[in-house]
Amino acid sequence: MPYETTTECCTITSEDIEDAIVLEGSPGVGLIGNIVGWLLVEDLKMKEIGYIESKYFPPLAVLYKGVAIHPFRIYEAEGLVLFLSDFIVPPNVVYDMTSAIVDWMNKNNSKELITFNSMVVREKNQPTAAAGNTEETTKKLADMGLPIIPFGNINGLSGTLLTQCASKNIPASCLFAEILNPYPDPRAAANVIDVLNKMLDISIDPEPLLKEAQEIESRLKKLAETVQNEADSPIYM
Repeated sequence: MPYETTTECCTITSEDIEDAIVLEGSPGVGLIGNIVGWLLVEDLKMKEIGYIESKYFPPLAVLYKGVAIHPFRIYEAEGLVLFLSDFIVPPNVVYDMTSAIVDWMNKNNSKELITFNSMVVREKNQPTAAAGNTEETTKKLADMGLPIIPFGNINGLSGTLLTQCASKNIPASCLFAEILNPYPDPRAAANVIDVLNKMLDISIDPEPLLKEAQEIESRLKKLAETVQNEADSPIYM
C-alpha cells in the first residue's frame, strides 16, 4: 500500500521496501545520474513504486513509451530502490526533500545510499572517483581501488543526502564521473556502471551507453568535418 511522507515542500508517495540499498540519480553536469538511473530501470526491469511531487517543481511530465509519468519517480528491483529525477531539483526544495527521503530510508531500514555526480576536468585521469559520509565508508571505497576526493564541495541532492544520511547513521557514498564538458556523457556514465557492478555484485550491461557514446562522437565528428569544409569554402561578396 502506498505510504505518504509529507514535508512543507513536497510529498513522497511510495510503497515501503525494507532493507534495500537506495540509489539516487538526478540531472547534473553531464547528466550522469540521470543516464545511469535510466539504464538501471531498463536493464533490471525496475518496477515503479512511487513518486515525489511538489508545488515547487517545474510544470513538467515525462513521456515514457508514449505514457505521461511523474518527473520524479521511485523504482524497485532486486533489493535496490532508485530515486530518479528528470529535472534539476530547485535549491529551495533540496533540504526538505532530502530530509523526507532519508526519513523514508530510516523507516524502511535501508542499508546504505549511493548517489551519482560528476566533476569537470581538463584531462581524464581516472574513470570514477568517490567520497563517503564516514571514515568507514570512505575506507571501503578506497579498498575497492577508487580514488577518494580529499577536498571540495558536493552540490545538489548528492551533498545534502550524504550529510542527512550521516545524521541518521546511514552509510552513504557518492560516485563521481570525470567529464570534459557539461554535455551528456554516456561513456562516463558507463564507467560509473562498472564501479556500481563491483560495489553491489550485480551485472548491469554498460554496452548500450558505450554504443550511444559512439553515436554521439560520430555525429560530433561529422559536424566538425562539415564546419571545417564550410570554413574552407570560398566566400563571395
